[in-house]
Amino acid sequence: MQIERVPLPGIGVGYTVHTSEGQLLGVICHRGGRRDLVLYAPGDPDTVERSLSLSPAEAQEVAELLHPVATVDHVTHLERHPEAISVAELPVTAASPYDGRPLADAVARTGGVTVIAVLRAGRTITAPGDGHVLAHGDVLVAAGTQEGIGALSRLLALADP
Repeated sequence: MQIERVPLPGIGVGYTVHTSEGQLLGVICHRGGRRDLVLYAPGDPDTVERSLSLSPAEAQEVAELLHPVATVDHVTHLERHPEAISVAELPVTAASPYDGRPLADAVARTGGVTVIAVLRAGRTITAPGDGHVLAHGDVLVAAGTQEGIGALSRLLALADP
């Protein structure tokens, strides 16, 4: 399949493609993000037979339907709700009472928190087990309620456990 790209001064960029059935399909990408789908008249590439305008969000949805790929959706919108999940990075300092102790010792004392990763010396340890031993310089990536995240943060600080 050959896709032709044509700059459209003052508008954006146009793309055309001939389908296997001989139809000429176009996509006009406007500078502001709007996309127009255009079906040209058979045998006449200058006459628009049908067109449909899509907002940037609509164009994205249609693109995903036409070319499904694995997508990672970040859930930062959940943090806007008072009872929602938060994700935080919590450092293990040299003065932490949990330096040298298993992860389970700290997490067991907090409610509603899961450590999803430990960042250590440029490496990422995903889904660390309860037996994972914490070390000075580690950064815990924890998910949970804001209260639980706060409790774990305080436990990792200077106070005696």
